[in-house]
Amino acid sequence: MTEQNAVPPRVEDQTQPVTVVAKTDWFLQNLVGFANLWGIEVGITLQVSGMLVSGTLISGDKYFEEFAAQFSGGFKNSPELSEPFHKLISSYKKVYDVAPEEESDCPPSNFVHLRNAQFYHPGQNPLPTSQGVLWRGRVAEVGGFILGSFSNG
Repeated sequence: MTEQNAVPPRVEDQTQPVTVVAKTDWFLQNLVGFANLWGIEVGITLQVSGMLVSGTLISGDKYFEEFAAQFSGGFKNSPELSEPFHKLISSYKKVYDVAPEEESDCPPSNFVHLRNAQFYHPGQNPLPTSQGVLWRGRVAEVGGFILGSFSNG
């Protein structure tokens, strides 16, 4: 058979089984959803980009509330800046306002929020060394997690 007479193979003959790999952990998304919907706070340690991030899982609402207070607190001597920044940043928590009857229609959570977060890298002391910080990260970047947070001491 020459190339001119060749019949291309059927599409069905070319299909290969495809392995589907989840981009996010549905279980972690559910835990984050529990925090967002019901305000549950729990210690958690996440493996992210070769390091561990350990702190308290909080809701997105609580994250923006606390972030607004910390950020605007940097302008204590300038109320003309402090108040508008606090109002603006705390307004972002509206994203997490969900009526109870709409809970089942909520899309999966894409961001995880931690309070008192500390970062652990093998062979190094945790950062920050004194107290933790607020942290926001993408659920899709988390490689694994354990329930419970690390503490110094």
